[in-house]
Amino acid sequence: MKKKRLLVAICVGFAIASIALMCQTDDANGIDNVMHFQRTFDLNRDSLGSEMWLEVEKNEVVKICMDSKVRVWDNAPNTEVLNDSCLKYRMPTLVGVHSINVKFLDSDSSHKINLAIGMKYLDFKNEETLYGNDSYQMNPFSKKIVQVSGSYLVDKYPVTNCEFLQLLWNEIPQKSSKIDSMKNDFINFWVNRKESGTRNEKCIAHDSAASSIPLYLAMKYANIRSVREGLKPYYIFSNTHSESVRIDRMKQVNQNGKKEVPNHHYFIAYKDFIEHENKLIEVSVDSSSDGYRLPYYDEWVMLARAGDKKNNAPWGNSTSFNEISKYAKFEDKVNCFDLKDLGLLQKIISFFHWCKNDYESGPVGELLPNGFGLYDMFGLVEEQVLFEKHNVLRDNAILMVDPRSIAERERNPFRCIDDCPACLKGGIHRSDLERINYGYISNDYFPKYAGGFRLIRNIGNNAKWTEVKSDKE
Repeated sequence: MKKKRLLVAICVGFAIASIALMCQTDDANGIDNVMHFQRTFDLNRDSLGSEMWLEVEKNEVVKICMDSKVRVWDNAPNTEVLNDSCLKYRMPTLVGVHSINVKFLDSDSSHKINLAIGMKYLDFKNEETLYGNDSYQMNPFSKKIVQVSGSYLVDKYPVTNCEFLQLLWNEIPQKSSKIDSMKNDFINFWVNRKESGTRNEKCIAHDSAASSIPLYLAMKYANIRSVREGLKPYYIFSNTHSESVRIDRMKQVNQNGKKEVPNHHYFIAYKDFIEHENKLIEVSVDSSSDGYRLPYYDEWVMLARAGDKKNNAPWGNSTSFNEISKYAKFEDKVNCFDLKDLGLLQKIISFFHWCKNDYESGPVGELLPNGFGLYDMFGLVEEQVLFEKHNVLRDNAILMVDPRSIAERERNPFRCIDDCPACLKGGIHRSDLERINYGYISNDYFPKYAGGFRLIRNIGNNAKWTEVKSDKE
């Protein structure tokens, strides 16, 4: 009886194995069942043109199939040719762009397929954006409509901790007794993260967002992203001396003798993982570069609104926390810094993670996207956004109203009060929800550690902004 059962079991085993082998066919109809593709792109040859864009996620396994026989897939690492028209591709672990060149059997012409990994490709043609009366913009104005045309690549999510760690790996010092004794929480956070991490580790799509990143390091990260893809870095850094900054900031004069400050020229805190003799660094831009960069104020508002010309926020006029939480992650956990007066009790609360420190955030991409398919434009982490002009001196009325501003300027004349190079948009867990909208900002006091960020590219620097004249004008 036992021998019979054993014989039956062996036969069943052989049958299962045979079925499995039969399923492993090269026929295109059977591939998906075996390889578990997360997405399939069925492309029409006639729609390719010279170049096309596909949006994918990090680590995603996709199948790309053409409706014609392919002679060669050029520049396609980490891929497997499945048959004469289909390709399997496992996406890289970092956000970016990878391009594949396709040549067909009956032609020598090459067609480029660009894979935007963790990014949105937005090709605007007279996209209308509403701008309101925003006192924080360099030139406040009443409501108006602006048409935008141009091709943009935009990070779908804020830059994550894993991405920041991997690209800045060589900049972050090794763990040491000297580092352990430092009181700089920011440096300790990244040193410990590097210690527990692995070089070239897999970055998941929904990792936690990087937070409290200095403006200088956000710009440096952007340059590294550009270099990785063979693009010219956008930001140019020059050493400067704090004593000469005030003179440098006001020395630009146009032909009419009117004071004119150049666009895209900044003095920011020289903050990274080591101490520098010069506390400030001068930043200019390479206008010929279409590499990665931080969005400018008007660009961020356009991307956040995503075509919304009626509401002040993605959730409309709702004040319901549940409704707001569909689009923005605002934490109900208190910030550890807010408990500093509690002394030992604050340390205990912080140790057990009952409060949240400035370097903690949460996973990206868990809530609803906006109309452009961008996630976490509000909540989670504030995003660093540059002004077109840093050193335009604005109305000093605030200094007359708030004497603390005068005292702060006398104590630290290089701290940004009324002429910041950047601001923080979107709000975070401590923000007053009733005030959060497309125009909301918090000041980016540049000697401090700031917020999170996402990067953009204006491909070919081809963006055109045109104000739409109303019938009354």
